[in-house]
Amino acid sequence: MLFDSPKVYPNEMKAAEYVAAGAADNALGILAHPDEIRSHLAEFPPYPWRDWDAVGFNGIELWNQMSEWMEKLTKFNKLQMSLSPRKSMIGPTDRILKRWDDYNIQAKMVGIAGVDAHAFPVKVGPVTIEIFPYKVHFRCLRTHIILPEKMSDDFEVAKKQLYDAMLDCRVYISNTRWGNADNFEFYAKNDSEKIITGGTLTNKENASLIVKLPSKATIKLVHNGKYILEMKTDYFEYSDLQSGVYRIEAWKGKRGWIFSNHIRVS
Repeated sequence: MLFDSPKVYPNEMKAAEYVAAGAADNALGILAHPDEIRSHLAEFPPYPWRDWDAVGFNGIELWNQMSEWMEKLTKFNKLQMSLSPRKSMIGPTDRILKRWDDYNIQAKMVGIAGVDAHAFPVKVGPVTIEIFPYKVHFRCLRTHIILPEKMSDDFEVAKKQLYDAMLDCRVYISNTRWGNADNFEFYAKNDSEKIITGGTLTNKENASLIVKLPSKATIKLVHNGKYILEMKTDYFEYSDLQSGVYRIEAWKGKRGWIFSNHIRVS
């Protein structure tokens, strides 16, 4: 996906060329549903991203609602999955999270979620139902942005605020099926500064990471791609900081609820 591109690029371009062209034009490039894997329904083939050597994209869609739903879909569970589509969402795969963590050890790479909205009718025996109607779609996965000031009423200013937040990784994602995540907080602090998601803490002395959840969940702390701590709570403080990148996950049972972007510690 390219946002704010000044032109349309030729269909003949290879993936890496497309990414490079967007980067050259200062477009915001995000890999859409890059982790799709499915083979059980031939009429719905996967569309994963394959050119991981491409240079110039800014982000990865970690969690795609339609992709995950379709990857669980079989000819035997169509009715069940159709009647309660949001209930099947679990979270980003370990594969894509590891790749994203590895990127962020080297440089900033935003991680987002997308609903990939496609409301469409499906016939199950004599019954035709609409899969993922839009009123359901938009009550599931969500990408939250963190702004230092209120979003502007001016479209161009608001668009820049949005893109700047994405490029700076001031973003977290949630599945609102398991609770409103608007009041989630994840930041690092020491005696003189407070660093939110996307930022870098430059002084580890008397420093700690703080996690605040709207309600209790299992918090998983990740450092440089490795899970280092797990605790069920709505407030968490961690002070044994090492250099690298940190992020957190919050789980409700076996369901992913909130996934932060990274905070750097130098």
